[in-house]
Amino acid sequence: MKKDGKISVRKIQVAILFGIAFIAIFVWIAALSENRGRNLRVVFLDVGQGDSILIEAPNGNRVLIDGGPPSGKVLSELGDILPFFDRDIDVVIATHPDQDHIGGLPGVFEKYSVGALVEPDLYSGNGVYEEMEKLGEKEGAQKIVARAGESINLDKNTTLQILYPEKKFPPAAEVNISSVVVLLTYGNESFLFTGDLPLEQEKYLVEKYGTLLDVDVLKFGHHGSKTSTLPEFLALASPEYGVVSVGGDNKYGHPNKEVLDLAEKNNVKILRTDMKGRVVFEVDGVNLTFTVEK
Repeated sequence: MKKDGKISVRKIQVAILFGIAFIAIFVWIAALSENRGRNLRVVFLDVGQGDSILIEAPNGNRVLIDGGPPSGKVLSELGDILPFFDRDIDVVIATHPDQDHIGGLPGVFEKYSVGALVEPDLYSGNGVYEEMEKLGEKEGAQKIVARAGESINLDKNTTLQILYPEKKFPPAAEVNISSVVVLLTYGNESFLFTGDLPLEQEKYLVEKYGTLLDVDVLKFGHHGSKTSTLPEFLALASPEYGVVSVGGDNKYGHPNKEVLDLAEKNNVKILRTDMKGRVVFEVDGVNLTFTVEK
């Protein structure tokens, strides 16, 4: 409507507001369709000296394995790769109570809605562990004790299978031996996540599971330390890619040269988060590709 040759200011304001709303809705739908996916996505987050892996099934279900150190780097990593409006993580797996694996999880529980917490049956009295437990309970996350033989169906063709541990550990047990080991399969492709599992327990897995351990991608145990990656274990797993989640110039000397030499001997392509940054695998059920995001 014109008055004295001028368009109503109110109508202009309304038109602008409708335009902004339309753009916002379009961006929201585009982001949702992009991130609530087509393929399986497995992201090894760059959290420094620690472990954290995000799994997104084709139907959008999410699993976070570990949360890195207490630096909170996991939150900035998740913020980079997840839509700002989507604060849901269906399952968190805390492989064992070391701070470089669970240190960032209290922050995850504070910022995200978590459906379930999976952990080994090993009590730890450290403050971070107790805070994680408290926040998980406050969040209403279902607590699940990891046991070999259990599985989580993320999608009709996407399965997480727990291979280890099989028992409750005494309070004095060395925490690395309790590391939850998870096998992820989607179509013809598979990933194996081993936490900080030591050599002796890797040998046990070899004897129990045999060729089930044959995977496409292996997360090298204990950040490439010589306390993990038994030659027989790596030979049986025979991965095309091995991911080492590690901090640059760390005081532990990770990854160990002997482990890197063993990987080269077995034709495993090593991807290190300290050198490559975030490592992102995409799987369509048949083919597997990866990109790195420094």
